[in-house]
Amino acid sequence: MNTKVKFTVSFKLTNSEKEVLPAMAQPFEATLERYLLSYSVHFEHPHRNTKSGSLFAVYTIETEIHAVAAAFYLGKLIEGEAGILQLFDEGVESFSFSVE
Repeated sequence: MNTKVKFTVSFKLTNSEKEVLPAMAQPFEATLERYLLSYSVHFEHPHRNTKSGSLFAVYTIETEIHAVAAAFYLGKLIEGEAGILQLFDEGVESFSFSVE
């Protein structure tokens, strides 16, 4: 039985003025592509009208899995790659990760 799983990774960008992906976004995307995971990316301005308006690059990764263990493995893989991007890219302040 196939189960649809949606992973969401939201990167809070340090430069809140321009909709530009972080420098290390390409290796992050290459990892997703290597595991044949389809994804989309968009920018969000949750507090656009305030002085401290942050900009987020939001990746949505949707896939179908055959076993629950696969969702756990893929989640850890994606979360780990996001952590690497956040640690080594000055353009990313923090990230959040969720699974639906």
